[in-house]
Amino acid sequence: MAEAKKEVVVKENNAPVVYAGFEKFGNKGFKEVTAEDLSIPFLRVLAQLSPQVNKRDGAYVEGAEAGMLFNTVLNEVYDGEQGVEVIPCHYNRRYVEWKPREQGGGYVKSYETTDPIVNTIIRNEVGQDVLPNGNLLANTAQFFVLLLHPTMGAQRALITMSSTQLKKARKWMTQAQSLTAQGDDGVFVLPLMSQVYKVGTVQEQNDKGTWFGFDVTRVRSLDLENKEDDYLFNTALQFEESIQAGEVEVKEDKSANTANAKGDAPDDDIPF
Repeated sequence: MAEAKKEVVVKENNAPVVYAGFEKFGNKGFKEVTAEDLSIPFLRVLAQLSPQVNKRDGAYVEGAEAGMLFNTVLNEVYDGEQGVEVIPCHYNRRYVEWKPREQGGGYVKSYETTDPIVNTIIRNEVGQDVLPNGNLLANTAQFFVLLLHPTMGAQRALITMSSTQLKKARKWMTQAQSLTAQGDDGVFVLPLMSQVYKVGTVQEQNDKGTWFGFDVTRVRSLDLENKEDDYLFNTALQFEESIQAGEVEVKEDKSANTANAKGDAPDDDIPF
């Protein structure tokens, strides 16, 4: 039986839920957990072909519709127009290899932008980059963020953008790097994790069809004199440090892929 959509109750702030009596047992039971045992949630845009919107699919999520955002670990959907608030903590760009639909689809491997495999691709008739083995290679921007969950507090998550969404990634990063402040030693660029953004979705189209893409807008700056904001900033810093230390592994789950039931690359249903 498919898991029902989880109800999200909005709190007055983004602090974690308080569980009285548990503090002295904090982290109990997790002593042997490593990065290999964990999976970072993806925040994906649901499309018409996503299994989560198909009532006859085992991955169906109650209430899910195309244009919503989907949390691949919590199995929750969020309204695309209302969006969710996030704090970006780290950015990188990778080339991700996918099997094409006719071969069953699915994630294969991720490569650094300097990897020699990038030089082996050729462009097919629909504008996709294809490797000599027939698999697709997608230029992908990755935003590691804190999702400000209304009931669970700050949650680690990953937003990936490829294909038509790369221009959104460039715009987001350009805006983030344009935010500066005056310090004792002159003007400096504010840290990436100093800002809160709203991530929602918007319908897009070209002469070949329509699809839903990301919509990112800046909400506000964190205020380190505010206790809650200071907590969020330090949590974001710890996340960024974990990524830099190689403690955060990106693992694609074919069953969680939202493009279609066969697990193709997330942007597979976007017209080129």
